[in-house]
Amino acid sequence: PLAALLTAGTVASYVLLYTPLKRLTTWNTMVGALPGALPPLIGWAAAEGSIGTLGWILFLILFLWQLPHFFAIAWTHRKDYAKGGFVMLSNADQNGRKVAVQSFVFSLALVACSLLPALLGYASWIYGGFALAMGLYLLRPAAAFMRPDNREQGARKLFIASICYLPALLVPLVVDLWLF
Repeated sequence: PLAALLTAGTVASYVLLYTPLKRLTTWNTMVGALPGALPPLIGWAAAEGSIGTLGWILFLILFLWQLPHFFAIAWTHRKDYAKGGFVMLSNADQNGRKVAVQSFVFSLALVACSLLPALLGYASWIYGGFALAMGLYLLRPAAAFMRPDNREQGARKLFIASICYLPALLVPLVVDLWLF
């Protein structure tokens, strides 16, 4: 029942909140990250019947990951979004400073959150080492995105790094949980 409720909430928030907000406010990205992060909670609830701390950590990881990932996309394709009538932070931020700073801040929060499984004893420090290494890998292009003279290239590199980051973080976590 909890998994079904979370699934209904995911669909409803995506269709009834996120989709209409794309034409109304720059907050659409934050709102859209919520249904995008709910699948681990759905799976956790289906398997356990309730949601444990590690499930919430996975939710936070996916929520935080989406923000620098999507801000990088939105900056790179800001003209296309504007033509399509979407109200994006990248369109309201002419020089890209706000988009880049938010990408970096959310990347920092993501790195901190990704260490929680090791810090709280759910995973070993082998996973923690992977999480830290991948966090540093992600922070480098996030920092480059903040440089005004490197905004375009920084955004593209952050996008690619974000695609590589998620599986490179989650596969070691799953292996660690399975082995240890």
